[in-house]
Amino acid sequence: MSIAEVNNDKGFPLPEVDKSNLRYQHVVKDLNNRALACRRDNDFRCTIKNYNDALRLDREFAVLYNNRGVAFLKRKAFDRAMADFDEALTLDPDFGVAWYNRGNTWRAKKDLDRAIADFSRAIETTPDFAKAYNNRGEAYSEKGELELAVSDFTRTIELDPDFASAYNNRGASWYARGALDAAESDYRQALKLNPALAATYYNRGKLRLETGKKDRAISDFKKALKIDPEFTTAYRTLSRLLKSNSQQPTVRNAKTLEFKKAHHPKIEAD
Repeated sequence: MSIAEVNNDKGFPLPEVDKSNLRYQHVVKDLNNRALACRRDNDFRCTIKNYNDALRLDREFAVLYNNRGVAFLKRKAFDRAMADFDEALTLDPDFGVAWYNRGNTWRAKKDLDRAIADFSRAIETTPDFAKAYNNRGEAYSEKGELELAVSDFTRTIELDPDFASAYNNRGASWYARGALDAAESDYRQALKLNPALAATYYNRGKLRLETGKKDRAISDFKKALKIDPEFTTAYRTLSRLLKSNSQQPTVRNAKTLEFKKAHHPKIEAD
């Protein structure tokens, strides 16, 4: 799941704010960026402190609520994240990033219909929001609405042709619909753009196994595990394939693999 914070270095749309205003400069730019730096250092307490300090000075900046909500979302504090996104949207109903992040929160809470509704609002407010299309496509895929999922992943790729995970996601949807050639083509493009997508190697391996290319499937599963040694499903699938050859996959942290949840088609989000 991809989420969005607002800072000066990313292409997410800011709400309308007078950037010459000292309040913006001293509260949002300074404390917001300090909080983002703390989050990059995985210092949750520091992150929340900076957002709280900023909000004590001014409680009318939607950006701060959105970004604090992201920090809570990353900690899986879903109710607190939801409250912050709600407040951001009360302050600025056209804040596309906050709709998007609230959609991610609904999705994390397994409420796919509400997630889709919020992703749709994000797209309404920001029509070129590629990640909103991608995440709505993931939610449609999880609901089994594969035609809608393919449509959203295709729109994601139109908006951002270098969005490797969108190719993987569309490939997984094609695979689920039985369009194996289209799926393999998308997996190939995903790996061309980002050779470190373990999910794509796994997905392509499943496809190759289904089409009788066992050796190439084994190669893909090994590549997936080299990238992500805790990829449970890839480990189990590879183990079954190698068992007949009296081989055993060598993977770091093998004992931990049984406890990591994974499924197919695996949807990857950048």
